[in-house]
Amino acid sequence: MQSLDYEYAYRMAVLISERPRFTGTEGERTAREAIKEELEKHGYSVSLEKFSTKTYEVVESELVITEPYLGRVEASALGFSGETPAEGVEGELVYLENTDPVLIPEEDGWIGIVVQRPSKEGWQRLVKKAGGLVIAESTPYRGLSRVAVPYEWREKIGSLPSVYVKYRDAVRMLTARRARLKLTQVYRDVDTYNIIAEVKGYKYPDEIVYLTAHYDSVMGVPGATDNAGGTALLLALAKALAGFKPKRTVRFAFFAAEELGLRGSLFHVGSLNEEEKKKIKVVVNLDVHGGALGSSAAVISGPKSLRYFAEIHAKKLGVNLSISEDIMSSDGTSFVKHGIPAVNLYRSSGSGADIHTESDSPEHLHPLAFKVIGHYALHLVTELLSAEEIPFEREIPEEIKKKAEEYFAKRLGVDG
Repeated sequence: MQSLDYEYAYRMAVLISERPRFTGTEGERTAREAIKEELEKHGYSVSLEKFSTKTYEVVESELVITEPYLGRVEASALGFSGETPAEGVEGELVYLENTDPVLIPEEDGWIGIVVQRPSKEGWQRLVKKAGGLVIAESTPYRGLSRVAVPYEWREKIGSLPSVYVKYRDAVRMLTARRARLKLTQVYRDVDTYNIIAEVKGYKYPDEIVYLTAHYDSVMGVPGATDNAGGTALLLALAKALAGFKPKRTVRFAFFAAEELGLRGSLFHVGSLNEEEKKKIKVVVNLDVHGGALGSSAAVISGPKSLRYFAEIHAKKLGVNLSISEDIMSSDGTSFVKHGIPAVNLYRSSGSGADIHTESDSPEHLHPLAFKVIGHYALHLVTELLSAEEIPFEREIPEEIKKKAEEYFAKRLGVDG
């Protein structure tokens, strides 16, 4: 039986997370070339799937408490949120909690303070009323987030220039009266690429099992656990399966631009015709891996029989796998949208507190983090590729289907 080289997974995770991999940057290109080279080294024929997406660059981000004058506060721009005039906007500071309507003033032009990034509905409430928005980090121990809202929010709903601040700075701002915010961003279309490799099944070539991970990171962040770790684990699976003769087709997909709204996987699945989609039996998606101290977990987006399949094999191997039935904010959900079940494997770890910040760095990684989940993933995939029949239905329960529809409609605001 094949075995997974977890030391190799660790080395690849460190290599991939040496630099940020934001969409359209040199770091992303370097990672793509390294992934392609590794796959070819293991004997795979690799294709690059080109697509275009929107990205952003932060030119200026400044937040100053002006009354009483307490000076500049370290702030991180929320990508695609919008821009202020060149001189910035100054206004009264208003605490809004979670964009609670009862706390929103009748007058316009103030700067709001919220405890988390608004939902699309919250965004709609604040646009045209707030001059800007300050988002507090969730704990006193977290660095500044480097994330974005979907570009559609700014284009279709309106501009709401927003920045993240550290928790303690947000608490300090509660006693202040006024602030000035400057935010300048530029937007552009870029070309990027999904990385695809496959091995045809010798008995059931028209039945396809997808193994997926995203290789991009958010802007300026090494993205060691999110998702250099998942990318490295997928490479380790490809290495373990090199030379293996599967009964059904296995397709490896390393997706780009996941952090900008699952853009790579949405493009890939959306570009397939209905007959090709029907060939896909299940997706095993790997997102957030490599955290030194943690445990194995799975989000099942599919029928109960798929959960039982995942659960039985975890017990068979002696793996403590925490399982939930839901959708995950990851590439597996792009397939669920089209009626294809997904098993999302991830590592629950304390390192998750640093995801999407500059602290998601290789120091979080450890070889042992890939051992158990890697052993389980390889076993699960081998079973799927070797079975005479797929042991679960290819269907999405109504509750999961509804959650997926709400996810794309409310959180992303895209049709895919």
